This record gives sequence, C-alpha cells and structure tokens, in this order.
Amino acid sequence: MQAAETGMGGWQLALLVHVFLTLAAIWPARMLLQRAGLPVSLMGWLALPLFGWAIFASFLAFKTWPNLPPLPEKLHPRERLKRQRAREQAATGEG
Repeated sequence: MQAAETGMGGWQLALLVHVFLTLAAIWPARMLLQRAGLPVSLMGWLALPLFGWAIFASFLAFKTWPNLPPLPEKLHPRERLKRQRAREQAATGEG
C-alpha cells in the first residue's frame, strides 16, 4: 500500500490546518475589529486560503481607524466631588 492511500494528502492536511487556524482566529479578530471601530465583515477575509490572512492584516494596517473620543478619567467619588466643589468656587468667585 502506498502512503497516499492510507492517510490524507498534502493539500487536504493543509486545508484542515487552515480551517482550524481560521476558527481559532475568529473570536480575537472580531474583538480587535470591534474595539478598533472597524466593520466586523472584514473578518471574512480570514477564510480565504493562502492570501486571506495577508489581506486581513493589510486592511488593519492601511485602513484609517476612526478617531474615538478619549475615555473619561476614572476618579474616586471623593476626588470627583472635590474637583466639582473647586470648579463651583472658581465660578462663583469665592476664594
């Protein structure tokens, strides 16, 4: 018996590895695209054998990412109240 008859051929094994890697990369790619504010449909390029990963990476590298407003500063409630009182005193002219 020949080796080709007993197991998977080279292209079948390569396709199986590609499918496994694509399934493993779907969730991280989705999270990355959502956090970057890019359309999640770009994730479909990962399914394309050979060049899909390169196309996906090229989209991430060369597409302009949206400018999101900065996250608000997280302050302790006491610090927030202290700053609010300081602003109110400055606005009313109290010293």
